[in-house]
Amino acid sequence: MQQSEKAGTMELITTFDHYATPLGADGTPYAYFEKVRDEALAAGREIGWSEAHGGFWVTTGWQASREIHQNNVDFSNRATTFPQYATPSGKPFMLSGQDEPEHTHYRRMVQAPFTKVRAMRMLDQMREIADMLVDRVIDKDAFDVCEATDPMPGYAFCAIVGLSMDDASKFRRFVHAMVQGATDPEGASPAMREMEAYWRDMVELRRREPNDGLLSEIINSEYDGERLNDEELLDFFTVLLLGGFDNTLRFLANAFHRLACDTALRRQLAQNPELIPSAVEEFLRLDGPACIFREVVNPITLAGVDLKPGQIIGMIHQITNRDPRQFPDPDRFIADRKPNHHFALGIGIHHCLGAYLAKAEAIAMIERFLARIPEFQLNPNQKPHWVAGQVGGFHSVPIERVPIAASA
Repeated sequence: MQQSEKAGTMELITTFDHYATPLGADGTPYAYFEKVRDEALAAGREIGWSEAHGGFWVTTGWQASREIHQNNVDFSNRATTFPQYATPSGKPFMLSGQDEPEHTHYRRMVQAPFTKVRAMRMLDQMREIADMLVDRVIDKDAFDVCEATDPMPGYAFCAIVGLSMDDASKFRRFVHAMVQGATDPEGASPAMREMEAYWRDMVELRRREPNDGLLSEIINSEYDGERLNDEELLDFFTVLLLGGFDNTLRFLANAFHRLACDTALRRQLAQNPELIPSAVEEFLRLDGPACIFREVVNPITLAGVDLKPGQIIGMIHQITNRDPRQFPDPDRFIADRKPNHHFALGIGIHHCLGAYLAKAEAIAMIERFLARIPEFQLNPNQKPHWVAGQVGGFHSVPIERVPIAASA
């Protein structure tokens, strides 16, 4: 059976392109994701073939996605991004782009600092950063919430890693270069060289002048008597930057767009901040920005589809996290949804290493923003701007304050 025949009646999947998702009236591709899901449900299929980017499989079902996540034998992480992002070393991303046994070897060397307990200890520090950012806009009647919250991942990254806050402005350029490297390696190369030089300088500085940040801790961490060498440290902090900066940036933007559009939700969380941690899980389910890819390494039949070695398969979490077979009333935001087994941060051995830290940033930013600016809405005179991709989300969300008396 040919790949075009395998797509069956799933016409939307045939042209599915995560870099060109159609936007709906609300400025998001969510209605499109729901249509793709509904088409797959009607066809009784969880996997279909897209002709985009030379061809790849698109996973729409929660169960099929779960099986791929948990199968580290037939699916390789060396294709975790598609098309492939650039890295300074030219190698796959450490951890997220590695297979066994290499993955577990390195994860054991670096995982100690990334605990839930440590993340919760840093929550007050994240709140201080969030308050500092709200201070900058507290007197404005209208502003772009992305501009207000965008510095959060950079500042948080500096606080976590133990770098100067002045360096936060560099990170956006470095992340953009990694993404750009997937389609324009030559254009990305100057910033990639700058990023490599920066990390090498930071490693050397922290060897001479250690502090209590993550960089010093990782430099000195050991597993079975081994430490990371310079190249491995560069690889690790490259993936840490990408995961801790770009994903969190877009996630916060997407979450605040939802808050600006949903008055009832915004007031619910402002009046009941104890709900924010569970609401963050629901934001991750519906507004998580990333999709994840794998390379098929062995012939395997999954969800009735024959997959061949060398083919790429994408777990489109924006669709799988809306599967009604797993999530009742899947398109509705339920702040205290339980259970909430979404895939926004992965599962199994490749569960996001910095998941707890990312959640702490989101909890702090949403909590402090709503405590001080509880009433706002989208600015009717400006349009939000969504950018599609491996990590898709808003790059601009213009809002305006609403007087509390007028909003009651």
